Amino acid sequence: MSAYKISYFNFMGLAELARIMLSAADKEFEDDRFEKEEWPQRKLNTPSGQVPVLTHGDKQIPQSMAIARYLARDLDLYGKNNMENTMCDVVLECINDVIKETLKLFLEQDETKKPDIEKNLMEVVYPRFLSHLEKMLKEDNKEWLVGDKLSVADLAFFDLMNRLTAKKGDSIFDSSPTMKKHSEKITSIAGVQKWLERRPVTDM
Repeated sequence: MSAYKISYFNFMGLAELARIMLSAADKEFEDDRFEKEEWPQRKLNTPSGQVPVLTHGDKQIPQSMAIARYLARDLDLYGKNNMENTMCDVVLECINDVIKETLKLFLEQDETKKPDIEKNLMEVVYPRFLSHLEKMLKEDNKEWLVGDKLSVADLAFFDLMNRLTAKKGDSIFDSSPTMKKHSEKITSIAGVQKWLERRPVTDM
């Protein structure tokens, strides 16, 4: 029996970062997926009526970002000190900002407004985000976004860009070939590569 279990709907959604983190760390985990029709019954067994839920040993942890930070500490993916912990958090918050901006496109009901939202994403939001992370990466000629080794910051960046490129193509990296190379570097990590090969194909 795996020490870790991630319970979530049968798509990437809010659970995918945790799956990628465990895979990158070569940790076996139970990928406990269920369909939406099962949710009313499943909900009864969750700590807060929400998923994802990480079960580690006999403890259940809700909330996707709490799970990500717990795993970051548990798997040594959170930097070496308080400053590096904080810089990981900075990247996670930047990613949340990008997700919020991206969701505007999908939530907009007026089709005539969508081209302007898409234009802002491709010409302002994504380039600004990539530029910020590129500066972090180039500080002291680092190989990784935070400190001198792989962290949750790199994996969260990869998770976001992997999804965006699946929808929008590699042109999303046009403003930053450096960050495209960084994403490819993370793809080449053995555990990540194995996960990408075996994870179920879903829309989200």
